[in-house]
Amino acid sequence: MSKEKTSLLLKRESADLGVLSVNTDLSDVTFNAITPSSPSSKFTKSGLDQVNPATCPFRGVVLSFWDNILGPRTRHVWNANRDNPLPSDLLSHITSQVLSCEICRDPYKCDIDFKFYNLPHKGVVVPAFVFSAKGTHGMSVHSLYVVIPNTELEFYLGIHETLLSCFQRLTRKLRVILDKNPFDVSVDVFKKYLSDCVRTLSLLHNTSLATNIALADTVFCRGHARVLDSEFLARCIASHLMTFGRSLVLGDTPEKINLVLNTLCMFNSESERRCSLPFCVKDPQAYHHDIYLQGLLKGSDNSFLPMTELLVSSYPTTIIDLTSRDVRQMQNYSEHAFQRFATLKNELICLQYGNFEELLVQDQDLINSSVFPDTLVQTLVKEIFELPGSCCVQAAYIAQFMRILHKRAQCLIESVRAESNEGQVLVKSNILRKIRLDLQLNAEGDFLIVLATAEKLKPGLYTFLKPHRSLDRDFKNIDMYSTKV
Repeated sequence: MSKEKTSLLLKRESADLGVLSVNTDLSDVTFNAITPSSPSSKFTKSGLDQVNPATCPFRGVVLSFWDNILGPRTRHVWNANRDNPLPSDLLSHITSQVLSCEICRDPYKCDIDFKFYNLPHKGVVVPAFVFSAKGTHGMSVHSLYVVIPNTELEFYLGIHETLLSCFQRLTRKLRVILDKNPFDVSVDVFKKYLSDCVRTLSLLHNTSLATNIALADTVFCRGHARVLDSEFLARCIASHLMTFGRSLVLGDTPEKINLVLNTLCMFNSESERRCSLPFCVKDPQAYHHDIYLQGLLKGSDNSFLPMTELLVSSYPTTIIDLTSRDVRQMQNYSEHAFQRFATLKNELICLQYGNFEELLVQDQDLINSSVFPDTLVQTLVKEIFELPGSCCVQAAYIAQFMRILHKRAQCLIESVRAESNEGQVLVKSNILRKIRLDLQLNAEGDFLIVLATAEKLKPGLYTFLKPHRSLDRDFKNIDMYSTKV
């Protein structure tokens, strides 16, 4: 039947019956097989530099934005594997999921919101960061999200805090770069920062410190006891615990560096070990913030401290120099939080004025660990070498020490809760001395070790008891149960 006859039949039946009832074979009717692509489906794409797709746990990173006419749109894709790029239908689905509920968001809002999507029907999990930035037609809502196969969900949960810190910093940089540069230039500049971050997170997936460290690979083993004397070892461990389990080890040989890293790793939790890196001789990496344990080989390339990365870390860090036998640490947590904010701010100011190089920060005044004498770790190191040479006995003794440390931290939290009336009043110095006396924390180092452990259990406790020196304690009340630096 011809098209003209079919059209007349439809008109006649529509006029007679008031409905359309087509009872004909449409196999001969030809349709246009090519449909024009929608503008909302167009996006640019590129790869990530020096990222091995065979070992990278991510499929790619995507920048999308909200278009007031076309709705959620994908703007640029950084594929981890150029030969296997992310499909357009998957990107369209994820972008719609992330941005569709942001239709009422204020485009001038400065906050960075985090979202997490588990899409088993698509085989991916997606951590996303929603923020406002300069779009194609002024300010608009954007999102920067990472596409991770759902087979790597357990790995992602282990590095969630590290990934969150890294991408929040990247998002702040991207927002400034987009505001001051054309989009093509912004993509090229941001690609370097993004590649460094993805490469570091890929190392955590493949070469992080094992969750179960063998005691034979630590200084506690009789064969390695001569590498570090007991006094220096106790100072390293004590300072490591004071700085929330974060340390940078500098040495002249990779063997010594990794030996100390394995030793300090015994005092970190399983998730913290997952976010720690051994020193790799074949592929040495630069220091990266918010990695718990890292090592650098001293020499012409690493003769200076990476102060910028140390300052933008969420917690202060211990610097252990194996050649000079120095154990130093950053300022306490309250001071470090202010320095971190200032460093991040200066980093964005440099980007705003077109300086895309790494921010250079002058060396800070570091604190020698001997300023905070302790008895907890001194006793631990003395007794652990008096135990039989069995690795199982020594490992169990260290585990028991960490359990007692957490119990003391919980006691400190409950004592401060009771004395401060649930955080409504400040704890006076005489009350704090009484709490320390009751918990047998007379030594300053012992108190700082327990306080750092308690801070991880109850964020805000450290700044409540030891606020920044610029805060007036008589007029500013800090609620430890609602404040998190």
